Amino acid sequence: MAHVTDKPTMKRIVQRPILAWVPAGFFKQSLTLNLNECGQRLPKKFGTLDLGLNLGTNRPNVDLIDASIPLDRQGWYHGSISRIDAEKILRPLSEGSFLVRNSESTRQDYSLTLKSAKGFMHMRIQRDADSGQFILGQFSRPFPTIPDMIRHFCLNRLPVRGAEHMCLLEPVIAQIL
Repeated sequence: MAHVTDKPTMKRIVQRPILAWVPAGFFKQSLTLNLNECGQRLPKKFGTLDLGLNLGTNRPNVDLIDASIPLDRQGWYHGSISRIDAEKILRPLSEGSFLVRNSESTRQDYSLTLKSAKGFMHMRIQRDADSGQFILGQFSRPFPTIPDMIRHFCLNRLPVRGAEHMCLLEPVIAQIL
């Protein structure tokens, strides 16, 4: 190890890039893909360099989903709008934007309309006659309320064919005209 004895030499050492002193291979490029949850970013490991790639770990706006508020008072519940109107609302918005509306085909059901990379998805929310709980599509677990369901799918991937890679990211608040 060399000793620094004069100021000009010390100045040259300070001006060197700091990475020159880090052992080769210390910083590794890191890409984390979490296939289960959407709402959390996994903790970074020491010695990794975050590339800013965020595949499915976006932080949804969960604060707008208060499960203690009834559905008809939720801002993202749009009531009796058509599938066409729901698509018009979502068209200029980003992938993962969603709203809940009354089903056009079955009076007691609801529809979750979601913007995806390929267009729009309209998923039926049904109330189970026996338990009174709500089910999204055919394969979701039951939920006591639709706000509970929406909050869950803001943090977890959708159990619907064609949307398995997606979470609900941005609730679209109804505008009163």
